[in-house]
Amino acid sequence: MSYFISKKGRFWTMMVVILLTFTSGILAFQVKTNYDMATYLPQDSNTKQGIEILENTFGNHTSIELVVDGWTVNEVMDLKQDIQTIEHVYGVVWLDDYVDLATVPIDFVPADVKAPFYRDGKSKLMIEFDLDGYDTRLDEVISSIRALSTEHLYMRGEVLNNLESHRVASEQLFLIMAIIVPLCIIIMVFASKSYMEALLILITLGIAIVLNLGTNLILGSVSFITMTMSTALQLAMSLDYTLFLLHRYHEYSDLPTTERVKMAVKKSFVSITVSSLTTIFGFIALCFMSYGIGLDMGLVLAKGILLSYLSTIIVLPILLVLCHAWIEKTTHKVWMPSFKRFSQGIYKARFYLIGLFILIGFGSFMVQKEANYLYQNTGHATSTIASDQAFIETDFGPFNPLVLLIHGDDVQRELGLVTELLDNEHVLSISALVTVVDPTVPRDFIPIEVRSQFIRDGYSRIILYTDLSKESPAFFEFNDFVVSKTNSFFEEAYYVGVIPATSDIKNLILSDTALVLWLSIGLVALVIGLAFKSIVIPILLVLIIESSIWFNIAINVWTSTEILYVGYLIILSIQLGATIDYAVLLTSRFQEERKNHSHQEAFQTALQKSLPSILISALILSFAGFTEALVSDMDAIQDIGIMLGRGTLFSWLFSVGFVLPLISVIPNLKKKPR
Repeated sequence: MSYFISKKGRFWTMMVVILLTFTSGILAFQVKTNYDMATYLPQDSNTKQGIEILENTFGNHTSIELVVDGWTVNEVMDLKQDIQTIEHVYGVVWLDDYVDLATVPIDFVPADVKAPFYRDGKSKLMIEFDLDGYDTRLDEVISSIRALSTEHLYMRGEVLNNLESHRVASEQLFLIMAIIVPLCIIIMVFASKSYMEALLILITLGIAIVLNLGTNLILGSVSFITMTMSTALQLAMSLDYTLFLLHRYHEYSDLPTTERVKMAVKKSFVSITVSSLTTIFGFIALCFMSYGIGLDMGLVLAKGILLSYLSTIIVLPILLVLCHAWIEKTTHKVWMPSFKRFSQGIYKARFYLIGLFILIGFGSFMVQKEANYLYQNTGHATSTIASDQAFIETDFGPFNPLVLLIHGDDVQRELGLVTELLDNEHVLSISALVTVVDPTVPRDFIPIEVRSQFIRDGYSRIILYTDLSKESPAFFEFNDFVVSKTNSFFEEAYYVGVIPATSDIKNLILSDTALVLWLSIGLVALVIGLAFKSIVIPILLVLIIESSIWFNIAINVWTSTEILYVGYLIILSIQLGATIDYAVLLTSRFQEERKNHSHQEAFQTALQKSLPSILISALILSFAGFTEALVSDMDAIQDIGIMLGRGTLFSWLFSVGFVLPLISVIPNLKKKPR
């Protein structure tokens, strides 16, 4: 540390930091955002293999449904022709592909033929594109289609959700930061002793954030969930490191500036290091998930916390030395209360609080087991896409195709499979060669342009159109039914679509739960145990924060709220890794004060001196979570944001209310004053 804050060390260190920050700022714009959650499935998953086979054989196509209301037959046919002229439109299917509407009035078309395409004056067209469902060029294609009419064109399809996610993620990232940063400044000014401190904190953490964004390039791409949340979370979670250092800095105001900074770093080093390591290891646990989204978010956030830690112990001390005069000139009254009466009340009620903790912890643990989860991103809470989908479903029902890829060309077995699948109540229709062409016609006699749509390179493609659009027990039961029936006819088959992908994700995530939970607990406990040289302390601290997590999950049970399971796993790591800092700071401060003070004095002093840092950190992290939830239109971000904001407040309450009461009754900490 002496080198970094020396005149020569300050110069060269800041030159390197500025160069790295500038370079990272440029590289950050080269990082791609991934919106396809299926890419995070392991290579050996059936869905992942099916996607690759589908792309290599039948092409990388995607489709949407378009509905117009009150249009005449001729108007719909003209629209169809116009759509077919747009680049990247592979084909458009409507009723006129099955019936010659020039000679047969639409009212005379058989109901079973007409129903999928025309109902109550509404016409539905199927549009297929020659692009992948996550290709951003589709945004321009969709806009070109909408421009063909001044009337509203109702559309639905997974590609629309993907494009909306892309738009929302890119727009709301800046909106979220525009809300969080000013509020962070207000809170820090309110709680600090100098106006300059808020600026120094933002510079310190801003450098770390830019470095993290730029170094994301080594990953190639990051998920839209990670991209939307990582910046705000890094700022909010690492803020307490700077607060720990600054509060220690003010405790040594009687020393010369350089000595003052050295003592501040020395006294806060253990707390900052332990806090950052517990957070980093909490995220590292996510990296061991079979579902790759864990590795994606775990690496980005762990890397971000590491960079924030390095920036705090290297850059912030240099800034304190360089700006100490400005800090003194911009001092102001501290509006943070002393918490003296509060600490006295906690001490008097410590044994009652221990009993309350046991009651809440056990009750929350039992209740949280009954929580209900979702396993796939459900889309957007409020959007035109959601209203369009609701409008179309009123007459045409849900739209959720499932693609079967069968290895082999056996007409009779394919016909048998299709027949049994059609008997399922959730199958609306099936598109296959045996349904388009009479199965008795030899396949060599079928025109190649027709046959190639369903059979290529030894694989047969069968498309099931289902009425299942939302996750439910029936959703997963149907997937099991399709797999079971297909396996009874064919030895090799692959399944592509939202239903099989969600089922794969569910199975992977459930298998990852125990690993993430115990690995994060084990790593965090190990760091705390080594830091405090104790077995009991890490057990108590982890138990307290885990109880706050159980309480957080239990709230979802009491409110009958379903949340994304991957969000639950992420919250396990964030809430444990980020908020264990509060418990660590309280404990380390109590140990320090206990060496020279009585039990009661150490208890109350530790609480009074730690509460300002803990309260500021908790408020900002909680606000960051709630801001993510309020600003974002994406259900995945909303779920994680609400649970993070709420969970941080619970962790703060549990840490303040239960850490010191429990820690204070450990016999080996009851040392007599020197």
